[in-house]
Amino acid sequence: MIGRGKNKNQTKQDWESIREYPNFVPEILQIAEDKRFEFHHGVDIFAGFNSLRSYIFSKGKRGGASTITMQLVRIQNPEICSYPFFIRKSFEILEALRYEVWLTKSEILEAYLNSVSIHSNLVGFPSASLTLFGKHIRFLSIEETVYLTVLIRKNKPELKELSTRYDHLREKIPYSIPKLENPNELTIGISSSNKSDFGERWKGENQHFLNWIRILISKPSEEFVSSLSSELNSELHSIVNSELLGLERWNVSNASAIVLERVPGKKDELELKAMIGSKNFFEDGNGMVNGSLAYRDAGSTLKPLLYAIAIDKGHYTVNSIFSDEKYSFSLGQGGNYLPRNADLRYWGDLTLAEALGNSRNIPAVTAINQMGVITFYRFLQLAGFSHLKESPQYYGPGLALGAGGTTLLQLTRAYGSFPLKGILPKIRLGKIDNRPLYYGDSTQLFSPETAEELKFVLRDPKLRQRAFGRRSYLDFPFPVSIKTGTSKDYRNSWTVAFNENYVVGAWVGNFSGERTMDVSGSFGAGRIVQNIFRSLMKDKPKLEYNSSLTEVRNFCRFTGKLALPKCPSIVLRVRKKVILPELCDKHKEESFTSVLGVGFVYPSMGQVFLYHPSYEKKTQSIPVRIREIKTLKDPKLIWNDKEELKPSSNGDLRLPIVRGKQSLVLYDGELKKASVDFEVK
Repeated sequence: MIGRGKNKNQTKQDWESIREYPNFVPEILQIAEDKRFEFHHGVDIFAGFNSLRSYIFSKGKRGGASTITMQLVRIQNPEICSYPFFIRKSFEILEALRYEVWLTKSEILEAYLNSVSIHSNLVGFPSASLTLFGKHIRFLSIEETVYLTVLIRKNKPELKELSTRYDHLREKIPYSIPKLENPNELTIGISSSNKSDFGERWKGENQHFLNWIRILISKPSEEFVSSLSSELNSELHSIVNSELLGLERWNVSNASAIVLERVPGKKDELELKAMIGSKNFFEDGNGMVNGSLAYRDAGSTLKPLLYAIAIDKGHYTVNSIFSDEKYSFSLGQGGNYLPRNADLRYWGDLTLAEALGNSRNIPAVTAINQMGVITFYRFLQLAGFSHLKESPQYYGPGLALGAGGTTLLQLTRAYGSFPLKGILPKIRLGKIDNRPLYYGDSTQLFSPETAEELKFVLRDPKLRQRAFGRRSYLDFPFPVSIKTGTSKDYRNSWTVAFNENYVVGAWVGNFSGERTMDVSGSFGAGRIVQNIFRSLMKDKPKLEYNSSLTEVRNFCRFTGKLALPKCPSIVLRVRKKVILPELCDKHKEESFTSVLGVGFVYPSMGQVFLYHPSYEKKTQSIPVRIREIKTLKDPKLIWNDKEELKPSSNGDLRLPIVRGKQSLVLYDGELKKASVDFEVK
């Protein structure tokens, strides 16, 4: 969460968590300011000796000996600058040692990055990034980081000195970035005098791709022939800007789009045909941000991948039944996770296909808990989500709802696995000296059968009709599989769609991280993808999908079993080589009532409650809710294997709080229906 305002010196200062910074920011800072930062304890003795030697043998000129920690001491205690040199240094050393004892290295870096003077009245990297580049710190590029870092030593250098310092640091860092011929480019990315020259050589809509390629190619002298279609990119650019005009009133300022095309005769690769990073590359401030490579909360876009690995692991089938009810999921160590659906409603029992088509959150969290967060975490890393650096426990079950984040390129590549029979494709970017240049390697993510099943689920407009209506921007006059995503607070709107030949992705939002006015994936990015796909397919045959691995079956919506004539049915494509479930037994007689889905809403399994001795026990009673209790003929609830309790007709009751391990078992007559274990500490 960003904190904004002015500090006591009336300079602009924002504060961001160290987790918001790209990994290369603290790395470049340490190379420039304190290369032994990770190893010393606040004072760098070696740097001190070098500084003293420079003072003696270089006619009084000293090299820098202040560590990042010592600089932070000066920043937070500006009054010591008036002290005599030896008193000031003694204070810096003692305080630095104290900082190192009480703070972690990450906390010291966070404080320094948010407090160091950068330029004029700008304090900290976040405020400098917003003011100078018009972007949130998480979108800062390597070149911009180098620029801000060199300003630390001297806030207002001459352009020649600035260029020299920039190139000197550029040579030290382990990243390949181009040398800047014109120092003016440091301040706004491309100087106004050069914009026309750039526009004549390359159209603005191609610049994001070209800048990215310059970073990827290690030898600038190599001849590169791009896979990008300039004509298609120009078409996408027009579509993006046309749609943004209509979205401005919804507080949407930018968008990104990508098109990947199948390579004839290649089973494991797609070709990048179009990449739009922003609405205008030459726009001052955030125009140079390549939104297709920026990490953002992924929303519901990861659900097809979640269900794909869950099906492949044997946990579910496309006709499996989920209970879309209010659940409290245990996180261990006393924590709980209570997910909600976007519409804040609960639909009861529904199939996996309907849960995915309508993008229900609770079934997705149920699936990741059943399969294990670690399993999905490792699957995403295999799928190219290499940015997931924290532990699986850090992301928790929210990983199923996009908490780990993604980029548009990363996402469209992963979706390319569905038309390629479960193979994660390598992305062809062009040729270097007649040798193909690829982004990523190909690997088998999930089975061809699973890929085909989910391809048809995402293709069927009837499956998503309940959430998105009879007509929406997700419907096409030709076969297209599609999925949307909307992050928390409507900050990011995503849509990814594919058919047998193309994968198209779009993102809509604000580079500043500001929320939109409730722009969802189906409305914001969905409109862009709709127009792009129509443009791609306007002169091509509208062929139906191939279905060599699946066959059509009719299932009961409420049991997931093969449907009888009286069943409310759903038509799904399932793999041919599978043992089909038995016939539905719920609708043999119209009066028969299913007990499927009976269980505990809360407490959840493993949940921990805390007893506070200072409060009365009766005010700390434990709430219990039983789902679908009305379907039981003779419900009985046994507490700790000895006491029988009587829940209300709605399945609610409250337990007196008793310390220790607890258990509840629900019976229908003599038949055990559900159980839950929890603890009071």
